[in-house]
Amino acid sequence: MKLGIIGSGAVGFAVGYTAARLGLVSDIKFNDKKEGLAKAQAMDIEDASSFYPHYVKMSSGSYRDMADRDIIVLATGTLDGIKDRLEEYVMYKDQVESYVKEVVDAGFDGIFIVVSNPCDLMADLVYRVSGFEKERVIGSGTALDTTRLNTTLAKLLDIDPKDVRGVTLGEHGESQFVAWSRVAIGNMSLDEYLKANPCEFSRDEVENLVRERAWRVIDGKGHTQCGIGSTVCSIIDAIVNDKKSTILVASLLEGQYGIDDIYLSTPCVIGRKGVEKVLEVELNDEEIKRIKHSEEVLKANRAKYE
Repeated sequence: MKLGIIGSGAVGFAVGYTAARLGLVSDIKFNDKKEGLAKAQAMDIEDASSFYPHYVKMSSGSYRDMADRDIIVLATGTLDGIKDRLEEYVMYKDQVESYVKEVVDAGFDGIFIVVSNPCDLMADLVYRVSGFEKERVIGSGTALDTTRLNTTLAKLLDIDPKDVRGVTLGEHGESQFVAWSRVAIGNMSLDEYLKANPCEFSRDEVENLVRERAWRVIDGKGHTQCGIGSTVCSIIDAIVNDKKSTILVASLLEGQYGIDDIYLSTPCVIGRKGVEKVLEVELNDEEIKRIKHSEEVLKANRAKYE
């Protein structure tokens, strides 16, 4: 499998390094508007070749050089100085549209994984611009937010994060929400677990911590990196190894939750073909209102710039 990464900043580098470290692909090509940065990131990862499971060919190239890739990760843009991911849509929409057209015109026929924020609207844009089937355009969505939720709850409950199965749905942004009715601890619902193992915490506070965690990291170091790099590589792993993994990614909804024609996060089965199933979680009335709110937010922002 050949991986292309457009955008060679902190996130793009983390994706490339993690993919190489895990041995997910055999060939990684970086691209960036700063050609020297793309070359440097490729060289830096290549310098650690003896520590990887197998040799990974590293290089940099133009948009047209991405034509032979099996998977391309879009990681352009920056959240530096921005406090709402939706602001990035107007800033970078034209740029993303331009390079996606160039990549597709060059002959790329693989799978796009869209990390560039706002990743839901950008995935929607890539789907419409590329002309690809919906299965082959995946937004990173709330996969990382779900991991953040599980980690936060695990720390509060003093248990292994792997035993927490939370669900963060909707926009990867300010309107995202935790579907508390679906949170499970091991084989028990959260409410059942808390009856047997009392622990007092505010659900609203947990939700805010999850929503604001990225901003805290960005305020401290200027970017997020490790969490998103590992998250994207879990999607790559599911594709490369046809794992049929269920991951909270942004995909095109077509009637799920009564929503149509927008990319939003819900559990999806990811395999060799990309998004192979879009799953609809059973939600209570309040949660349905909240996912509908995400739909409204994203459609309103998309409409501003169409």
